[in-house]
Amino acid sequence: MENHWGKDPNRQTGTPEYGPAPDLDEIINGAVRLGTGIGSTVLSSISYALDRVEEGLNSVRGSAKEQPFAHWKRKLDKRLQDKNQGEALALAITGWTLAACFGIAAVVMWALAAVGPQGLGVTQEEFLVFPILMACFTPLTVGFGIMGGVGVKKYRYIGRLRRYLRGARDWVCEVSALAQASLLSRKQVCKDLQQAVANGDLPNALLEDGKLYLDLERCAPEETPAPQEPAQTEPATDEAECFRREGAAFLEDLRRCSGKLSADAEEELVQMQKICAAIFGFVHNHPEQLPRVRRLREYYLPTTRKLLDTAQGLGEADGTHAQEIRRDITGILHTLNQAYSKLYDTLLQDVSLDVSTEIDTLETMLRQDGLTHDFESDFKNG
Repeated sequence: MENHWGKDPNRQTGTPEYGPAPDLDEIINGAVRLGTGIGSTVLSSISYALDRVEEGLNSVRGSAKEQPFAHWKRKLDKRLQDKNQGEALALAITGWTLAACFGIAAVVMWALAAVGPQGLGVTQEEFLVFPILMACFTPLTVGFGIMGGVGVKKYRYIGRLRRYLRGARDWVCEVSALAQASLLSRKQVCKDLQQAVANGDLPNALLEDGKLYLDLERCAPEETPAPQEPAQTEPATDEAECFRREGAAFLEDLRRCSGKLSADAEEELVQMQKICAAIFGFVHNHPEQLPRVRRLREYYLPTTRKLLDTAQGLGEADGTHAQEIRRDITGILHTLNQAYSKLYDTLLQDVSLDVSTEIDTLETMLRQDGLTHDFESDFKNG
């Protein structure tokens, strides 16, 4: 007779009828795996919560300390790029895409309406749908076209703001300096900055007296009492002082670039320092020559500075493109030195003519007054 395990008691071996008995090792391993999974999940949640707490504490500490200008500028530039410029790009793409779709549909409806019901083989009632749809699609095309144009305009506006931001070197910036760094007119820069301050694109900023205060909490303009007697200054004197400051800043940039470029470029930089210093000194002594260096101020100097910034930004890169950029910049530095030398010679020519005229006049008056004597002729006669 078989027992409750379903096998003959006289048999020594056999398989149970209801399967093998549970393995104790597998039960223990399963419990360990389950506990490990639960523990890792709990620990991950705790770690995530601690990370969030640490970030919150860091943000509180960071707000209490003064934020470095470079970090603040990068953060604002990224926000303008990701949010404002991204929204403008999406608006432009959506507007132009829908304008193209509805425009094509309007043209198709116009073509079908021009064929007429006889050409299409439809009744007059069925034909009316084509002019109706054309009348609906046409204003939609115009509306979405305007939407795309607004997006493009906003995208370019945000792009200019980012150029101004990259040209800023401190919390307080001269509008003229931003115009030179961005290679745009002062009028355009003022217009964009006024719009940015009014719309909040540059948060907590202020535009006042030709200066842009990027953060009023750090760089609020000082209130100065109005003078009782306004100073009588000539515009030419103010312009000459501005040019002197611009020249000093340019020479300082050239000195900072020393030792960071190639050997050939280093020679060109030294030569450029000598020539530009001579030009700046000459114009300082002859302010009436300012109109003749206007192109130098408004284009050549800012462009040269931009090229030098590009060369320094390459760092130690030795790629093919980096070498080509360095070679091109070195070549244009040589060309610029030739142009600056020619400009300096041109300035000296006018002064040389004036000096010659004054000397001739002076010698004539000395002879007329009998204040000169030819001692050589007296020696010969004696």
